[in-house]
Amino acid sequence: MENQLERIKSKLIERLRENSDGEEEVYLETLPIEKITEFENKYQIKLPQGIVDFYTKVSNGAVLYPDEKICNLDPFENWHFDKNSIHTDFNIENDVTYDDYCDIKKSTKDYSFESCGNIELMYLGCAMTYNIVVKGKHYGEIIALLEMYLEITNKNFLEWIEGCIDGTEEYML
Repeated sequence: MENQLERIKSKLIERLRENSDGEEEVYLETLPIEKITEFENKYQIKLPQGIVDFYTKVSNGAVLYPDEKICNLDPFENWHFDKNSIHTDFNIENDVTYDDYCDIKKSTKDYSFESCGNIELMYLGCAMTYNIVVKGKHYGEIIALLEMYLEITNKNFLEWIEGCIDGTEEYML
């Protein structure tokens, strides 16, 4: 994992260099581990190790598209999640199509079933986000919430963020 973290860090620094005017030094600011521990204790969850390592050893978020307000990895302080259901299992087993999504909402009258046990990390625009599962069967995996469709990517955080940096993630700009 350390090699992957170093590779990701190098790619992020290179991307920042490409987008800077070359006159200032490029560096990445990390998050103190105490912030993660405080968050975990407050919400009674354990964050996946890959995301903890990224935020504490590589960078507190990532600007992948400097000219855009979307498709950038949110810093820890800007994570979006439902404080009332973060500790509840994300219990969706498979991808959810538009029709399935509508059926679930009709049958359960639950308009927040997709917010349980996950944290929004990146806004893609048009009601689309990438989230990480922090409770439940898909713990540690990235999910894509795409308007009224949900895709389980079967990727852990580090695989996913490296794909975002490389431009290989399906829903990126």
